[in-house]
Amino acid sequence: MGTTDADRAAILGRLEEIFSSPANSLGASSVDSFGEAKAIAASTSDKEYFKLTGSANATSFSKLTLLHECPRKYELEGLRASSRDEAAERTQTNVDFAFGHAVGSGIQTYGATGNLVAAQFAAFLAWKMPWDAEKTDKSGKPVGKSLALALYAVEKFQEFRRLELGEYDVLRLPDGRPATELSFAVDTQNGFFHFGHIDTVLQHRTTKRLAVWEGKTSGKDSVTDADFANSYQALGYSVVLDAISEQLGLPGQEYEVLYITYSSKSREFMILPFTKNRSQRAEWLQDLLLNHAMIKQYRELNFFPKRGNSCINQWGRQCQWFGNCQMRNESLFPGVELRRIDRAIDLKSIDFHFTLEQLIASQRNRALTI
Repeated sequence: MGTTDADRAAILGRLEEIFSSPANSLGASSVDSFGEAKAIAASTSDKEYFKLTGSANATSFSKLTLLHECPRKYELEGLRASSRDEAAERTQTNVDFAFGHAVGSGIQTYGATGNLVAAQFAAFLAWKMPWDAEKTDKSGKPVGKSLALALYAVEKFQEFRRLELGEYDVLRLPDGRPATELSFAVDTQNGFFHFGHIDTVLQHRTTKRLAVWEGKTSGKDSVTDADFANSYQALGYSVVLDAISEQLGLPGQEYEVLYITYSSKSREFMILPFTKNRSQRAEWLQDLLLNHAMIKQYRELNFFPKRGNSCINQWGRQCQWFGNCQMRNESLFPGVELRRIDRAIDLKSIDFHFTLEQLIASQRNRALTI
């Protein structure tokens, strides 16, 4: 029998009472760490943010990836998001997502607080599955993804952080918050808004330069440069980081994006650092505008082509739209109109707002300081 919502609420309520008490044996600093643990865990499933990215004139890394895989699926997913509460649907998860969120929340909390108890509590909070859920392969053999193993990963991160990230601290924002799960919006001034989440921003203790920490979990034994070196996501982060750095009055020139990956198979952390130079960041801005132009063209033609090589993904799972994607939109989603965003500057779930003009100006200003 799985854990009910009432059971979960009771357990979390009691833990909050214990951790929040100034009289607990962990000390006052742990009360603060506990608060940050709760905030970091909650930010991994920000319903308001995901509701925004479901709008017709909003793009994100995941949405553009979908566009490149199959434009027709991109169109249908947009209609689905407008017809239903996508934010609520995202609370429905599986063991893969639960494991990734738990490990991510835990190691981010440890990076920000250095408190293992708070870090494992964040992982515990982020696990949105029955406590005993565990992923198995087709033969029923466990593949290394469970709450217990997520907590184990967080514990292993202590030594990894000391060895690989010892020269960095998690950046603290002007309001005192750790720079984890930072959300940003870019008004590209062409009718679209681009949204993103930066896992964690680090600051070098000596040079004060910033770096992006992008966390991943993988079922592979190891990862290589080819997995992430040309990531569109990482390039976008470096462009936005340039503007954030300028706002905070910090030095900026070339940025490192540090991919920190945990293998559920080998149960080890790996780090792959990539430096993003100025010409690469300019390419990202150009590519983003080209993607928006492509979406506009598809809509004007009322034709989003299908890509047959995406009907079955790399894990052998069939696309949910297969067999129906040839139907008319009016038949699949009668009366549904695509949601749109008019303004992003007032959105409370966004930490940083930029216009395309501001990002370009930031790039030019930084170039003059080299």
